[in-house]
Amino acid sequence: MIYNRLNDEVMETVFDYNITPEEWENIHGGAGKERYLQLIGEESANFDLALLFYRRGDKEKATYYANKLPFDYRNDFWRLVTHP
Repeated sequence: MIYNRLNDEVMETVFDYNITPEEWENIHGGAGKERYLQLIGEESANFDLALLFYRRGDKEKATYYANKLPFDYRNDFWRLVTHP
């Protein structure tokens, strides 16, 4: 978890769930962890968490994090993961 200065809250990221190097590569193409943690916002963190859990086959957790997203961003997520 990291501290989000914008809303004065602690925020979960994919790094709280033991993301593997392969999963990280698939989600962010190998971008550096430190840079990611410096720049990530709550919406992007929830999108990445939903994507991580969807790819792990945990649709319940993927849905939980996707439902935290604004409507349009949530629709983008579901289009991304379900469109062939």
